[in-house]
Amino acid sequence: MRQVVALASLLLFVSLTFAQPKVTVDRTNVDLGVIYNGATKKARVVVKNSGKDTLKILGVYTSCGCTTVKQPKTTLTAGESDAIEVEFNSTGFRGKITKHITIQTNDPASPQVYIALVADVIDELEPVSRSSVIWLGAIPVGKAVEQPIAFKNVSGKPMTLRGYKSSSEQVVARLDQRSVLPADTIRIFIKVTPKKMDYSSEQILLETDSNKQSQVPIRITFIGVRPD
Repeated sequence: MRQVVALASLLLFVSLTFAQPKVTVDRTNVDLGVIYNGATKKARVVVKNSGKDTLKILGVYTSCGCTTVKQPKTTLTAGESDAIEVEFNSTGFRGKITKHITIQTNDPASPQVYIALVADVIDELEPVSRSSVIWLGAIPVGKAVEQPIAFKNVSGKPMTLRGYKSSSEQVVARLDQRSVLPADTIRIFIKVTPKKMDYSSEQILLETDSNKQSQVPIRITFIGVRPD
């Protein structure tokens, strides 16, 4: 009798073990290749339930706000697949970057799956300071402050600035020069006039005649404070 009970327990254990869900992905490394600063690039990762029981996808998370994902189905039956749509915004990055995506599931063997997202972000108009972020500190509301930023043309061909777009009326740009030859530099004057007492993060998009990098982003951050 004891042998029968032991055998039944063993069979139940084996049955439960093989009935578990199992998460698999078609790749754990997504190479986006070369991206020009300011551009976005999309990719997809296929997630599959390779187990025998229902796989529950508890969430898909990214390591940075620059990366967004379209959440897959919350449950996958045995053998079922779905795609995770990924979009990376390269604005403000430079050089080789790595971001991470985490998939959380009810797979007892692998509750978390990590996916690396890699890219090489480059510029045609490269900031001389190596940073396209300008921090202007505390500025009294209503007071105008101007800050220049220099860019070098590393594209190997002449470039022309057609204008710019601003994310806010608090920030404008002055373009005294429109054309820049290869290896030459150009200065852009950023003028900030805070309208409120708060931290602000704004953006200027320089518009160029380049087919590869039609917009060059400049991030401007500051704090509006009470006027003296």
